[in-house]
Amino acid sequence: MEVETKGKDPNSCDSDNYELKLGGNIVLVGFSLDPAEMIIVKKIVGHYAKKIGEQTEYSELKVTLKQSQKQQSFLHELSVRVTTDKSVLMANKQDKNIYSGLSDALESIYSQALHQGK
Repeated sequence: MEVETKGKDPNSCDSDNYELKLGGNIVLVGFSLDPAEMIIVKKIVGHYAKKIGEQTEYSELKVTLKQSQKQQSFLHELSVRVTTDKSVLMANKQDKNIYSGLSDALESIYSQALHQGK
């Protein structure tokens, strides 16, 4: 899988504009996580990208992460946007656990793609 980075250095303080391109049509924005976390994020996104691609043709799958610290834990705000030839599918999720939030948001997109295909 080809990985291309655009924007600011992921280790800088303002990482909201950090953009990571996976393959040709998957973009992660704001994901400045450590390498072990990124492996899991890429696997989750890749799994759902395949499932969504089986239901609908899409030109771009974009996942945006914003983190805000609430006391001693982080709140992860995830936005997923999938551009198809028919429409734009969108889902938003807030969760303390980045992985469950990401899975929930992508599952919502998959459900929309499934219903759109019928």
